[in-house]
Amino acid sequence: MLDTAIKKQIQSISSVSSHHEKQILAVRGFMDLFQFSRVGLYFYSTLSKIGEGILRIDKQGVSSLQEWREDVRNMPPIYSAIQERKPKHVDSQSIHQLPIKYTNGMTTEILVVPISYSSHVVGYACMGSTDSFTVRDSLLHSLGVYGQQLGQIFGEDDYPENSKRLSRREIEVLQKMSWGESTKVMAVSLGISEFTVQDYVRSAIRKLEVFNRVQGVAEALRRGIIQ
Repeated sequence: MLDTAIKKQIQSISSVSSHHEKQILAVRGFMDLFQFSRVGLYFYSTLSKIGEGILRIDKQGVSSLQEWREDVRNMPPIYSAIQERKPKHVDSQSIHQLPIKYTNGMTTEILVVPISYSSHVVGYACMGSTDSFTVRDSLLHSLGVYGQQLGQIFGEDDYPENSKRLSRREIEVLQKMSWGESTKVMAVSLGISEFTVQDYVRSAIRKLEVFNRVQGVAEALRRGIIQ
């Protein structure tokens, strides 16, 4: 029953063209499928080990978390879930290891679900409820399945099958750089943080085997990757 509901939710997310709408539907999936009252979605950079807030949904509605930026290594429960690539129950004994903004308004426990694509973790979700809830192995398993399915959707933007091939996001950033857009303008138009834009720039430069932005744009133009 739950597997069917997860499949249906993933199909709904995949059918949406807007990246932001996909993110909202992904978070609502955690709430509708698993009955959590508050869920936050975060981007994770394997390069910098930084977690960046995307959005949160609770009883008050949708709110942006784009000002949130934390080194995940300083949050052991979340970093452990990312390293192991499986959902983690953060109970009352270890919840103090997380910043209060991750737990404010919830009970004394939360769940962390990594969103993985192949061997990469591209993000994670933190969720909880104002009411107590029971954490069973079956719940963790289903959350893991949902997280992996989300990873297939979001990971394709960041990790193409060929590790040297530029991702769609990297190409978008290179194209915008060729138009003279600043990091701030790119962040606003793409709906991501300036730090995430910088990650895409660094990754594109590395893949193109050049040394700076100017060379990166020139090489992308030479190869016909951008126009």
